[in-house]
Amino acid sequence: MLRNHLPVFQNEGRARRLTTGTYSRRPALFDVTSPAILIDFGSTFTKVTAVDLSSSHLIGRSQAPSTVLTDVREGLLQALTALRECHRIFDRAPKDLSVLANKVVLAWSSAAGGLRIAVVGNVPGLTVEAANQSALGAGAKIVGSTAFKLSDERIHEIESLRPDMVLLTGGVDGGDRATILHNARVLAQSVLAAPIVVGGNRDAAAEIAKILRDAGKAVRLVDNVMPTAGTLAVESAREEIRKLFMERITHAKGLDQVKEFVSVVLPTPMAVLEGIRLGADGTVAEKGWGDMLVVDVGGATTDVHSIGYGHPAGENVIAQGLAESYAKRTVEGDLGIRFNATTILHRVGLDRLATDLSQDFSEYSVSDEALRDYIERISRETGAVPQAKWHFGADAVLARAAVDLAIARHVGRRERIVAREGEAWVHSGKDLRDIHMLIGTGGVFIHNSFAAYVLTQGAVTDERVQALRPRTPKIFLDSSYLLYAVGLLSENHPDVALQMFKRYITPVA
Repeated sequence: MLRNHLPVFQNEGRARRLTTGTYSRRPALFDVTSPAILIDFGSTFTKVTAVDLSSSHLIGRSQAPSTVLTDVREGLLQALTALRECHRIFDRAPKDLSVLANKVVLAWSSAAGGLRIAVVGNVPGLTVEAANQSALGAGAKIVGSTAFKLSDERIHEIESLRPDMVLLTGGVDGGDRATILHNARVLAQSVLAAPIVVGGNRDAAAEIAKILRDAGKAVRLVDNVMPTAGTLAVESAREEIRKLFMERITHAKGLDQVKEFVSVVLPTPMAVLEGIRLGADGTVAEKGWGDMLVVDVGGATTDVHSIGYGHPAGENVIAQGLAESYAKRTVEGDLGIRFNATTILHRVGLDRLATDLSQDFSEYSVSDEALRDYIERISRETGAVPQAKWHFGADAVLARAAVDLAIARHVGRRERIVAREGEAWVHSGKDLRDIHMLIGTGGVFIHNSFAAYVLTQGAVTDERVQALRPRTPKIFLDSSYLLYAVGLLSENHPDVALQMFKRYITPVA
């Protein structure tokens, strides 16, 4: 069984947590005179990562309680002070943010869960799904979606959701105009104050913009998310969602107070996705590692990212449904290993979890009742950490169940049918069976010594409907939790970011 799994970094020593709240690497190895400073403005903690751009090495990390409800600078200064105490990065104690002057300073944030987006499209399985992929890829949260012509009842439902943004889609370029124009008129007459991003039939875009602007609505035009039947083009919409995110998060979390020193703010999920994409694609100077699947296991959600087209493979294949984007992200809001621990228990069943714990961690003797009580407790007390040794095994079993379910939902499906010409397979979604890399990121892969076990696949029966998941991937871990940092650096320092990806995303022996 795969058990251990925290990598040893040659000539750097193992990462260690200090009482100052700082994660450290041996500082003598690096140039600390002018590091890049990467900041995570979280709802609970403000985290700071220092990177030596000249050597593509992590210098260290620190964190302090966030102060977004008062002055965001206070928490940031505390984290910067802790970083200096360990590494002497700055030439003076950080009394104010001027210590960040003339440095590369980038940031990401979760925006209290991301932008709340309502999607309005033509057909549920087509333009609405394309819009969903646009939003999820940018780190937004879909709070409602509707298709066909908006009725009074449906627009009232959307108004009650109080979205931060409406994504209006519908019609291929040169195709149906009537539905999206009808929906634009209904939105124009609504009480919605949120900006409306229009990503539908471009032949109707100018008329739609006039209808909405004449009604006093804020309008932003992007490329059609589905310009031709079955073809996705979501990058333009994703970028506009990111811009809206930056505007909202800067105001909501008081980041306007630090914008003099922070040049880029990304949604956390977008930073992760950009980091993964760079690791897969590489740069002009160096190749990446190719198609990959990444699972981010958290307390509230389990997110899955895939890089690769995933075209249907095999003989006698019938492709069905909308082709999915090259870079895809899905969010499973019912599979967090703290907030949703009891949901996982109900989805999988106590028998299976108890069997996995007893068979895979035979050194622990745990009753079914004790396991159930532990799962129910961590679901109530979401900040709880393992106390007994067997708790780590229970967390690993719980996380593996979450990963199994999340991957099964993310990948495509194939179903065996018998046609007149003989047996065939109907494929929908991404075929990721030949993906060779599976990466785990998130707290469980840092703090749990059974981290790699989480990514091993549970028993799979030979069913008529099969999930097209990786068959024999090599397992890697983001044990330094740096995918966010790689994503932040990817735009302006791609070569540095790629070197960090290859250094700190480490294989399990």
